[in-house]
Amino acid sequence: MTDAAAASDETALIGADGTNARPLYCRHCGCQFLSAEKAERVDHERSGEHLRRITAGGGGGDGDGPAVSSSFWKIPDMWDFDNFGQTRKVPSSVVDSDPSRGATPETVYVVCSDCERGPVGVRWAEGEPYYVSLGLVRYDKPDGAPEDGALPPGMSEAFVRGLIAQKEAAEAQAKEAEAEAEDAKEQD
Repeated sequence: MTDAAAASDETALIGADGTNARPLYCRHCGCQFLSAEKAERVDHERSGEHLRRITAGGGGGDGDGPAVSSSFWKIPDMWDFDNFGQTRKVPSSVVDSDPSRGATPETVYVVCSDCERGPVGVRWAEGEPYYVSLGLVRYDKPDGAPEDGALPPGMSEAFVRGLIAQKEAAEAQAKEAEAEAEDAKEQD
């Protein structure tokens, strides 16, 4: 099935368990965002309306893509992605100057980490899931795309291992802080 046919027929994209049956790729450079079976298919009107507004007519999107619906892949955690980029948080001055934009001071946009094009998705606040539009990614691996597991040029295995170590240290620190908070409650 071609990528265009798959995008028009959502059922071909959704596995029996409601997750993405196929990997998600950047529609411009072919970078793989997400492996299969990592995201749940959901309707999210807020994200759909917002991405339709900012990707149309030079409002921040690349303007050459398909229409954005309210169909999204819900990705619970940034560590579930294979490879992605995210923008800085939306500045408060932008949010305060035009509340109708729908963004909050914690809103970030999902973009391709290799070609930096997008947005393809949004995260509304810290700790909330990411929502990636079904229509703003591709589902077939394009010719010339990096092989699965291949590191991008300039990225070493040591760097990736360092990122993993940072994640594990942050998780351990969070567990320790939680245990200390519980001990403090018990002492009160």
